[in-house]
Amino acid sequence: MAKAIINTVLGALVTSAVVISTTAQTVSAQGFVDNFAPENWELFNSSPAFPGIDNSKITIEGVPLAPFNGSVDFTNAPDSLTLLGSDQASILDEFGLACDTVQPNLLFLCDTSFTTVFVTVPETSIISFDWDYTTADTFGPAFDPFGFALGNFPPTSLKTDGVFTELIDRNGSATQSGSSLVKVAANQIFGFEIGTADNRGGRAQVTISNFQVMVKEPDIVDPPSVPEPTSGVAIAILTGLGLRLRHKSDN
Repeated sequence: MAKAIINTVLGALVTSAVVISTTAQTVSAQGFVDNFAPENWELFNSSPAFPGIDNSKITIEGVPLAPFNGSVDFTNAPDSLTLLGSDQASILDEFGLACDTVQPNLLFLCDTSFTTVFVTVPETSIISFDWDYTTADTFGPAFDPFGFALGNFPPTSLKTDGVFTELIDRNGSATQSGSSLVKVAANQIFGFEIGTADNRGGRAQVTISNFQVMVKEPDIVDPPSVPEPTSGVAIAILTGLGLRLRHKSDN
């Protein structure tokens, strides 16, 4: 009988501990909603970044060539977003030009660039998501890397602030997928990013789904002196049971 009571009480203690541990994190966003709704994300395409030159005036027959032409599609939000990398050579195609034959002053179009869709994360969080990547580039994913960027400032024309973490296998197939978990500090910039080595041969794209943000609550360094209700009852029962067993043994 005593053993059964102890097992029951210990079970209550374990249950109580589980409840406490699981409430250490709360779901802030399930999908692209609230702080992570489409209107809170910004799209950034790098530019040729010639010092002292107004990139908006770099055109062919009035068609702007800068910044590069990556894009983001939130049509299926809040369930998913699709990020498309740049393929500036597609603009040259419209004018019967190609990277191999274009005049020297337009060669910058066939250079490296990156496309980022980013958001400011308001609280220390753990972000998880699934990704499905594909590239039409004839040279494969090595020329169109995908990953996430994490920094303290928005990207600039020259680079992404902070650290870019590549998620694809550059030596893998043109179609890849995976799941990722990222810890982000409060007020950091988090972004999905596709780079391109040459802006030709076809663009890459990635679809992000099952996007979830878990807010991490601060750990309690000095827990309150009053036991949590279930734990307090359990401790009281164990104490009383111990006294009873001791009384019987004395007799």
